[in-house]
Amino acid sequence: MPPPPTTSSTSQPQVPRTPLPDSRELANTLERLRVLQPQQVPPRAVPNPPRGGTPGGGVVTGVDNSLLSAQAAGAIGDRLRECWTADTGARDFASQSVRLVVTTDTSGTIQRAELAPSEGGRSGVARAFAERARRAALDPACATLPLPSAMRGQVRTFEITFRP
Repeated sequence: MPPPPTTSSTSQPQVPRTPLPDSRELANTLERLRVLQPQQVPPRAVPNPPRGGTPGGGVVTGVDNSLLSAQAAGAIGDRLRECWTADTGARDFASQSVRLVVTTDTSGTIQRAELAPSEGGRSGVARAFAERARRAALDPACATLPLPSAMRGQVRTFEITFRP
C-alpha cells in the first residue's frame, strides 16, 4: 500500500478565479458585482518611455559631439556595441555604414534614433543594416549612455556612425 500523500508546508489553497454563476456565497456575489461596475478612477500606471542604446562600432559626431572627449565618445561606442547585432553574412557587410541622429533626455537615455538626413533612400541589405543600427540605439539594455556628468541635465543630440 502506498504511503498517504503529504501536504507541502508551502502549498496554498486554490481558489477558483471565476465563481460558479449560481453560487450564493456573499464573496462570490460581491466579486461578480465588482467586475460589472465601471471603472471610476483612471489607471495609475504610466507606460515605459521609449529607451535605447547605440550599436557597436559607433563613431559619435554631430550637434553635441564636439562637447565629448575622445574617451567619452569611445565609451558611448562601447556601450552601443553591446546591443548591436551584426549580420556578418550579409552582402558587402564589411563596407556598410550608417549614420543615426540620436536624441537623449536629461538623464542621458536615448529617446529617439533616426537616420541622418543624408542616409535616406536605403533599400535591401543597406536598409536592413540601418534598421539593426536603429534597433540597437533603442535597445533598453543600452539605453543610458555613459555621458560625462557635465553633459547631463539637458537634452542632447548626437550623430553616431555605425560600421563593422
